[in-house]
Amino acid sequence: MHQSFNLKDEKTKREKLSVKKVILISIPLSLVLTFFFFLFTKGNYLTANIGYVLGEKDYVKYDTFTLSFDENIPETYVTGAISNLERLEFQGKKRFEIVQEDADIILSRQLGQNSKEIFSKNLIPVAHLYSLVNKIDKENIEDFNLFVLNSLNQEFVREEYKTEVTLLESYDELVSKLQESDTNIGLIEFPDLDFRVKILETEEGYYLDNREASVEIKFYAQLSEKVDDFILSVLSRNIDIGTEGWDEEKLTKVNMGGVVAIARSLAERMDQVGDYAYPAKEIGSFLADADLTHVSNEVSFVEGCAVYSGMRFCSKPEYIETLEESGVDIVELTGNHNNDFGSEYNKNTIETYTSLGMRYFGGGLNSEDASKVLYEEVNGSTIAFVGYNYYDTMLGTLALAGKDRAGANSYSVEKLRGDISEAKEKADVVIVTFQFQECWSYPATDVIYPPCYRPVAVPDQEGVFKQAIDFGADIVVGTQAHQPQTYELYGDGVIFYGLGNLYFDQIYWIGTRQGLVLSHYFYDGQYIQTKITPILQGNDFIPRLADEEQSALLMKLLKEARN
Repeated sequence: MHQSFNLKDEKTKREKLSVKKVILISIPLSLVLTFFFFLFTKGNYLTANIGYVLGEKDYVKYDTFTLSFDENIPETYVTGAISNLERLEFQGKKRFEIVQEDADIILSRQLGQNSKEIFSKNLIPVAHLYSLVNKIDKENIEDFNLFVLNSLNQEFVREEYKTEVTLLESYDELVSKLQESDTNIGLIEFPDLDFRVKILETEEGYYLDNREASVEIKFYAQLSEKVDDFILSVLSRNIDIGTEGWDEEKLTKVNMGGVVAIARSLAERMDQVGDYAYPAKEIGSFLADADLTHVSNEVSFVEGCAVYSGMRFCSKPEYIETLEESGVDIVELTGNHNNDFGSEYNKNTIETYTSLGMRYFGGGLNSEDASKVLYEEVNGSTIAFVGYNYYDTMLGTLALAGKDRAGANSYSVEKLRGDISEAKEKADVVIVTFQFQECWSYPATDVIYPPCYRPVAVPDQEGVFKQAIDFGADIVVGTQAHQPQTYELYGDGVIFYGLGNLYFDQIYWIGTRQGLVLSHYFYDGQYIQTKITPILQGNDFIPRLADEEQSALLMKLLKEARN
């Protein structure tokens, strides 16, 4: 037996040695075969690379192209571009040689024959957030006082519009200058954009929705027949002086609407026409056109609801089609009518939202759930939503959530401070909303009632909202107002005291027919813009985008309320 095992061991050793020999022979053999394969199939490529390694570098093709600048290009720009281009060389050979005429490539601001766009620069027209100007046409731009932040853009605009342009030293100086007069307009680049100014629309629309909606400065390259297009990318990268692009995938848009109470006369009309998305007929697609769409729904869904009057509100479950048609992602639950028919219906409604993929904040299944901060991460920005029912906290009503009762989130200064502190650690932007005391905005006839466009004096709405900014909120919004209220910049944020109605039945007074939709824009974690869109509800209970005259009236009333 012992001898048998020894024979097996010897045999195994011989087999292992044989395998090693095969491997040792096959590796160099495969390298030799690979070399000859490439020699016969890719001979030129192989010898070129070997030659390059050994220092024989004539195989590299590196042509020099002559380049000239058209006289319509500002001298400051030409100097900067030439400085960049002169750095491009290979083994002492220039990639571009600057000449005065008969160039291979002619750089121009004008589109000509055989020209190709080489790059474009967008200057965004902006006014102060408080400005009543909403749009600017390229034909009337000379009617405004124009301000820019660098000398190159100053030359560009002067050349383009043959008008005077003032150069300012800082962005803060620009904001101050724009606040002085609605005739003062800034032309800025995207990296300078922030929420203290508002983008003006052009004939092409709104810049953050369409980059062509700007003062666009284009450069074109006219190529001779012997020049290949490949050189354009090299040229473009090196003549783009001081222009910083932006990535649309990092832009986040959040639409916020006002009061939703699909009840009473509105509900009756919907039942009559048999259309459960009836209120959203005109504005639904506009609201849905965002990464996140928010509404404050104050009424729970109750099976068999047929209450068309009074102050106890309910909605039929079918009415949720209105929210779906509006693209609602986030439902605020700070309202004071969600428990009108009992907290059990509020609980069922919240579960319905969840089943449809909608998120909620400012209220919940119980007091613990209601106090949670909602975090939404979209396109690289994390946004925190925090909401409180101030009004019912002061009154101590059953609209508030309890230990075992669905309802709205209660308010306290301590809770506000703590929630914002937590949210700032976890999110880039913090949005705080309040269900506050409403202004009594129902005069005897359909007349403008100026007091309700201002913050409520008692209790101190202005003080409470500003305190949220002091604690670190970026945006504060009042979602209680049935009539829109003014807005203002404060500290490091902005306050919108009330948005008015979105879907409700108060069509008898102009103040409650008016409303606002806010479109907040965030870029890579930064709050850069809010677009304010006025809306107006018709006698048919359908809100629509306000026309130019209607918008001008509302924005004027809000500006007067701020003064």
